[in-house]
Amino acid sequence: MTVLAVVMNETCLAAEYIRNLQEAPRKKVLALLSKTAISGRPPVNKEKFDKLEGPLFEFKSFQDRLPCFFDGQGRIVLTHGFSKKSRRTPREEIERALRLRAEYLESKPPAAGAH
Repeated sequence: MTVLAVVMNETCLAAEYIRNLQEAPRKKVLALLSKTAISGRPPVNKEKFDKLEGPLFEFKSFQDRLPCFFDGQGRIVLTHGFSKKSRRTPREEIERALRLRAEYLESKPPAAGAH
């Protein structure tokens, strides 16, 4: 499994979020992403990885959330990161992830052999 991230205006929002976490939470998030890349599949534990809405999923580590989506076979793309403060995921975070996904897909070169 390849774990990628959206880059907007030369900034990787997911990496920026992770970089700004305190050391302990940062290590937990990085371990979660690393385990996914090494194992070749997302976690089956819904407390670590779950469906968010539509094509979106999210990596979860306590309050830290990294929305993502699948881009073909074996690729997960992170959109950004945020801290979830309540039971419900803020609508603006879902909309942001959907917007970043759309921008990523629009900027992606066509697949080989596509016309």
